Amino acid sequence: MPSRLAYLCSAAALTTTMVTSAYAQGTPPLPPNVPLPGVVSGPPTGVGVVAPPPANFNALTASPTANAQYSIPPAPPAAASPRLHAVWQKAMSAPATSARSSVAPTLTQTNISHGPNRKRGASVPAGETNNVLSSTSFNWSGTAVYNPADPFTVEAIIGEYTVPVAHQALGACTGGWDYSSLWPGIDGYGSGDVLQAGVEVDAFCWLGITASFYSAWIEWFPNSSVRVSSPVINPGDLIFVEVWNTSPTTGFAYFYNETTGETAEYSLTAPSGTRLVGSSVEWIVERPGVGGSLATLTNYIYSAWSDGLAWNYTAASPTYNYQGQNPTSGTLEVITMLDNNGNGISRPTIENFNFLWFRDFGSAY
Repeated sequence: MPSRLAYLCSAAALTTTMVTSAYAQGTPPLPPNVPLPGVVSGPPTGVGVVAPPPANFNALTASPTANAQYSIPPAPPAAASPRLHAVWQKAMSAPATSARSSVAPTLTQTNISHGPNRKRGASVPAGETNNVLSSTSFNWSGTAVYNPADPFTVEAIIGEYTVPVAHQALGACTGGWDYSSLWPGIDGYGSGDVLQAGVEVDAFCWLGITASFYSAWIEWFPNSSVRVSSPVINPGDLIFVEVWNTSPTTGFAYFYNETTGETAEYSLTAPSGTRLVGSSVEWIVERPGVGGSLATLTNYIYSAWSDGLAWNYTAASPTYNYQGQNPTSGTLEVITMLDNNGNGISRPTIENFNFLWFRDFGSAY
C-alpha cells in the first residue's frame, strides 16, 4: 500500500539520524554523568514503524482480512479470554497518538540481547500432571509452552503486566547498570531464534549516585534489541504487548500502555538465515545479555502478569495456550532463573491459569 510504504521509508530515514534515548520523548533525563544503559551507535536493523490505518477505518467492525491489510494485531477471541478481548477493543479504539504524530517514534539500536533460554539441567515434574515441568535457566524466569512435535506456522501471543520499580539489590551499589526485561515471545525454548517485544527495567548505582531507566523495546534474536520511544514507560504502568508473525520471516509488535492510553506498532524482519521454528511461546522476566555477557538482574522485587494468551490465529479451530495452564499438547515449563553461581534469583508463581506473580530473591534481592 503506497501510503504505508511511504510512511515506513520516512520512518527509516528518521531512525538513521535520530539514534538517541527513549528519554528524548518525555521521560525525565538521567542525572549528570550517568550513562545510558546498553546503547550503541548505528541505525536499527530489521525493524520499522507501522503506520496506522486511515482515520475512518474501524478495526472493531472490519473483517480479519481487512484488519490484516493494515497489520492490525489479531483480536484475542472473546470466548478464550473475554478480558483480553475487551482490552484489545479498548486499544483499537484509542487514538494512535504516537503513530499519527508528524514525528515518527525514535528507534535506538542497543547491544542488549534477549536470547534463547539458557537452560540448566533437565526439566522435572512440577505437580499433579505429567505435562507441567519445572526447570532452571541462567537467563529466563517465567512460563513457556513447549511443543516441538506440533510446530505452528503463525502465532499471536499477548502479555499484560505491571511495570515494576527498578532497584539494585538491597545494600548493593554495583558501579553500573543492572538489567531486567519483561516480555512475551515466540520461539527460544529449544530453538535459536526469538521473536519478542517488551519493557526494560534497569537500575544504576555508582558512588552513591542512583538512577533508573524504563523503555519499550523490540527484537528478533539473533539481532540485538532495538529500544523504541513509544509508548513511554513508567513504573506502575499496566502494559499490553502483542507479538505475532505473518510468515516465517515477518513479525509485528503492538504496545498499548493502558495507564496512559499511548499505542504504537512496529514491524520486524528475521535476521539473515533465521526463520521462525514455531516450537514454543513464553511469558518471561529475563536478565539479558549486554555486550555478550549476562547482566546482573535488577532488583525488580515483584511484577503481576494479569493475563497471557497465545493462539494460532488463522486456524479454523485455534489451540489456546495460557501462561499458567496445562497445555492440551506439549508441556508447560515453569522456569526459575539462576545467578552466575547457580543459585535462584527470580521465579514465577502461578496464581491461576492466566495470572502470574513474578518476584526476585537471593542475590538479586
